[in-house]
Amino acid sequence: MRILWTILIATFSMTGFASSNDYVEEVIVVGAYVTDGYGDPEYDNNLLESIQPTKQYNAGGLGAFQGIQLSGTDTKHTAVFKNGVPINDPSSGWYDFGTDLLTGQNLTVIHGPGSVKFGSSSMAGTVIINDDLQQRQTVIRGASDQVSVFTAVEGFQVAHYKGSNGSVRSDNDEADWYENTTVKTGYDFENWRVRADFTDYKYDYDNCYMPDWSVSNDCFQDGEKTFFSVQHERFVLGYNKNKAEHNTGFVNDSERYYTNAVLYNDYGFEVGVTGQRETYNELERDSGAGYIRWYNDLGIGVGYRYEDDEHIARIGYDGHGFRLSLGNSFRRPNLYEENGDQWVAANPDLQPEKGVGAEFGYGFLSVYYYDFSEGIDFDMTDYKYVNTGKYTSQGVKFQRQWLRENGSWFTYFEYTDSDKIRVPEYMAKLSYYQSGYMFGYLIWDTEIAYIGEFNKGNDFDGRPIDDVSSFDWKFGIYPKDDVHIIFRIQDILDNEFEFLPDYNAGGRQFSMSVRLTY
Repeated sequence: MRILWTILIATFSMTGFASSNDYVEEVIVVGAYVTDGYGDPEYDNNLLESIQPTKQYNAGGLGAFQGIQLSGTDTKHTAVFKNGVPINDPSSGWYDFGTDLLTGQNLTVIHGPGSVKFGSSSMAGTVIINDDLQQRQTVIRGASDQVSVFTAVEGFQVAHYKGSNGSVRSDNDEADWYENTTVKTGYDFENWRVRADFTDYKYDYDNCYMPDWSVSNDCFQDGEKTFFSVQHERFVLGYNKNKAEHNTGFVNDSERYYTNAVLYNDYGFEVGVTGQRETYNELERDSGAGYIRWYNDLGIGVGYRYEDDEHIARIGYDGHGFRLSLGNSFRRPNLYEENGDQWVAANPDLQPEKGVGAEFGYGFLSVYYYDFSEGIDFDMTDYKYVNTGKYTSQGVKFQRQWLRENGSWFTYFEYTDSDKIRVPEYMAKLSYYQSGYMFGYLIWDTEIAYIGEFNKGNDFDGRPIDDVSSFDWKFGIYPKDDVHIIFRIQDILDNEFEFLPDYNAGGRQFSMSVRLTY
């Protein structure tokens, strides 16, 4: 902590510091490949779908776990921030997007090692979510056995979803239901931004272990999520809580208290200190960090962070069409991995995951390489989490959009060679968007997309994971400027694909949404 205090004193003793948010954002992304998205309740099925391109890890149907995988790494290797506050769960290390209803979120994905700025878990990238509360609209969307409603006035939002797309398990015909109600509010004034939200959800699922170790398909989860943040140009204060109770007797009750202060000046320096407290059931952990970064007009950025006896460094370059992101990173064990429960043994000697990563790009093409040591995995023999040693991930990706009159083409391809299971070797997408006039007064747009994933390897039990492919179609009409109607067909070929053996993820589905803007 002596080092942190030294950094803090140095921070407040530096002169000439300014308060330009644009400048800070520029420093954040120097040398990194960045993608943006918008969580539109009219167009998208879930929050991850609005970010292109990304690999989604889907553990079943509606309400089931949805995680993001960047550059052939695990979901735990991507840090997620919401309104300035980290929201990776202290009990698991990842963030579950499956309970996030679409409410018009702005999303930014920063690819590459980012632990200097974002700390633990930012080993392959960082997702930044900012709630847009300036909307005035209502969106109603329906499909077979599903209905969702989203309504918003400036500063206040309510979203509700209830439905089923069949059984979570492909070997069970019983329909599993998911229900979610989310309320958000906030206020912006001068240099301040306040955000708060609450989510209540219920989830019916299959194949769980009861207290007597019997396997049941009558599984139920009742959960709630709470979030609050206060943001200023120079600091963030935040709190988030996730509580889920299962009829199996398992309870997940985790919290995070977070604060971050940063100062920066016109010479390209940024200095910050961060503190947080994480809790999981009866467990508790405090941590603090300090970092410094510098950026110049030549497109070169460097940074250093000290946290939990970890020394993290990064260099980035962005100029003449080239970009480079190179650095080391870490992920400390989450509280569950360290302490276990009645089913999983504790391992107090568990060491943080450490990694070195590099992403290099020119124009539409990028290559990446990640080398992780002290990887944390579950040992099926001793029933505890252990450090399993070294693994790598490397690949190449191509992304480009061609603009046409009243439309555009989008193409994406990625090849990944990863030691991790459930990571696609190939991933491709081709989509087309067109807008224009129909019958002289109707505005329309259509999108045709294809996604294919192949050669994902074997699951824990040795079974090969099936190929995944999906072909979707959308068509929209706008009889008035403030009325939108969207028709959608998902998985037209009804492939009923699975990301996990025996867990449904696909299947043909028709839906329609109506947006009213006021």
